[in-house]
Amino acid sequence: MAQQRKVWEADLDEDLQDVDLNLAIGSYGQNGLYDDAQSRVDEATLLALQQQMAQQAAFAQIPDVVKRFIAHFHQAVLDNNLAEITVAYESGWNRLTEKFYAKTEWPEAEVIAPLVNDDQIFLILYRELYYRHVYSRLTPDIDDRFHSYENSCELFNYLLSKYTDSDGPVPLELPEQWLWDIIDEFIYQFQSFCVWRSKVKSKTDEEIAMLAEGSQVWSSYSVLNVLYSLIQKSKINEHLVALQEGKSPEEIAEIVGEYGTRPLYKLLGYFSIIGLLRVHSLLGDFTLALKVMENVELNQKSPFTRVTACHVTTYYYVGFCYIMLRRYPDAIRTFVSILNFILRMRQYHTRSYQYDQINKTADRMYALFAICNALSPTRVDDNISNIVKERYGEQFTKMSRG
Repeated sequence: MAQQRKVWEADLDEDLQDVDLNLAIGSYGQNGLYDDAQSRVDEATLLALQQQMAQQAAFAQIPDVVKRFIAHFHQAVLDNNLAEITVAYESGWNRLTEKFYAKTEWPEAEVIAPLVNDDQIFLILYRELYYRHVYSRLTPDIDDRFHSYENSCELFNYLLSKYTDSDGPVPLELPEQWLWDIIDEFIYQFQSFCVWRSKVKSKTDEEIAMLAEGSQVWSSYSVLNVLYSLIQKSKINEHLVALQEGKSPEEIAEIVGEYGTRPLYKLLGYFSIIGLLRVHSLLGDFTLALKVMENVELNQKSPFTRVTACHVTTYYYVGFCYIMLRRYPDAIRTFVSILNFILRMRQYHTRSYQYDQINKTADRMYALFAICNALSPTRVDDNISNIVKERYGEQFTKMSRG
């Protein structure tokens, strides 16, 4: 396994020689469709031919190392090989992005489909990464926003076993980090869409018409429905209560059923609780936001601590809710806990692709901490106090004076 990883990772600098792309993609674009083309074709056929020619041209422009990476990534997902999926997801994708797609889109799913034998499940996962890249590095247009929503619906319908022949859990395993990122990005794209939609003056007539027709796209109801459905399917709240009551693993397995015993569903359910905390905070219902967290313990042993971004997000929104409910001492305690954690762990996360985002969240928490401490003066950790004084000394003094 380790040797395989070294092989394709080295391919970012030197081409791999041991992967036969022809086996992966067949005779894409070499089937002679155009050799004996009839002189008369109807419009639909012509459009189909033009589309295929465009896809062939786009496929030809994909670097071989990217093609091999996608084929390897697909095989790892088919095999449910978490170690290989993790390396491809956290390392390979980001390194190739920096090298080839820092300022442009990755190839569309339809273009790389022959590489993965038109595997629809993998293509849904690929599109999840594709649109995340568009949102983070580029500027999504209205089509991107609509299509990312449609792809999210397809992904969650698959995971919830809707519109499939399966009556049980899906045969898929993904790393903890990716599962958190799926929930986190889903909510971020919802938030981004709401902000973008509110800027009516910058919309064209066509965009306004599309928004009117697609009123359910990125609606609050649809987002909440997904999160609550994942929580219900996984029975994660029942799982957490059973753990607190000290029940045995066998008793817990009987309580949560076949979905709740699978890591995929258990983690998605757990991360959906954190997602609800964030969504209800965005919607202004801070009491309900804290209510959904009633079975989640805020300590270093909680499952959310295994994913640093989830850990930071959880404490940020819990602290923010406390502020909005005027529970300033609770907010201060929450912020101090997570800011000390970030200070301790910073040396280990400088290479993380989420390092910048974690730092930005930390900066916001220092500012919120300063506000709380001005409203409710409390003696706290010297490290945090010194950083706050250094960054917001003048503002803090003015707030303290009223």
